[in-house]
Amino acid sequence: MEFTRTKNLPDGVDLLVLDGSGELRTDVGLEELPVHLSDPEALIWCDIYSTEGGQNGRYGELLREVFEFDDLTIEDCFTRSHLPKVDIYDDYLFIVLFSFHLSEKTRRVQTVEVDMYVGPNYVVCIHPRPLRELDRVKRRLLNGDEFVSSLPANVAHTVFDAVVDEYLPIMNRLSAMVDGIEDRLLDEESEESSETVLDSLFHLKHELTALRRLAVPLRDVISILLRPTTRLIPEESRMHYDDVRDHLFRVVDMIDTMRDYLTGSLDIYTTQQTQRINKTMQRLTAISTVFLPLTFITGVYGMNFRHENFLGQHLLYGMFVITGFMVLLGVGMFTYLYRKKMI
Repeated sequence: MEFTRTKNLPDGVDLLVLDGSGELRTDVGLEELPVHLSDPEALIWCDIYSTEGGQNGRYGELLREVFEFDDLTIEDCFTRSHLPKVDIYDDYLFIVLFSFHLSEKTRRVQTVEVDMYVGPNYVVCIHPRPLRELDRVKRRLLNGDEFVSSLPANVAHTVFDAVVDEYLPIMNRLSAMVDGIEDRLLDEESEESSETVLDSLFHLKHELTALRRLAVPLRDVISILLRPTTRLIPEESRMHYDDVRDHLFRVVDMIDTMRDYLTGSLDIYTTQQTQRINKTMQRLTAISTVFLPLTFITGVYGMNFRHENFLGQHLLYGMFVITGFMVLLGVGMFTYLYRKKMI
């Protein structure tokens, strides 16, 4: 679907305005925006999908001069945050959340930070590149969805819902990758080296830990927004936020389950390798046990039959007697150890 480009705005900005008369406008210019911001009956959706120029560039200037946001929040928009959070100001909420995407090439989960302002009649999102999740929000506004267009809190919920909905397919794909790890580790006929499988296992554990560090704080952010004392989130919108929190509970539970499964697979592999080493050591010990008495006999006699007086006149047969005895002793010990399944 092609969207009408808003005039007099920098590239990388989409602006939709539902004015007080109920008309959805996609052609609002920069000079008209303050008028709509001062209209309590209007609803403004501003999506900035570029961070070029930083906080002192044209996008930072738009946030500072037109929307009059706090400089600290603008700085957060153009610097990498580590965790989701929510800051409550007098006139608006500043929320940081993260979108997940699984790269098909690298098999790694890539995260994109989304900063969102929720005010009395506007929602502003800032992120470094276009996101299909936020395109879904825009389409619902363009299609006249009554729920989305009724309140800024509902627009913000739709952003949360669109972002979190993308988590579950990624979790399912990661779960499929995790399911194959144990089979790959324990498959002795596989040509794939155990080092490669272990690298995959540790890579998955790292990815899941990183995702958990983002999903749990985001769940806490939703919990803060559900508090009755949080302004700008009316009671009729809270039940929808609670549904998003339930999805996050499910995501966190899936992450914990997969991490436990990977830990169990690693324990099984470690136990298997330990058993193989123990078996090898047992065989080496058994072989050493066979040769120990033979070494003792050869050490005592030295096999110097010419000067062994206690052999009497049968020096010629001394070597054959000792060698035969050693062979019988070795075969007997080998047979005994074999029957005991030590070799």
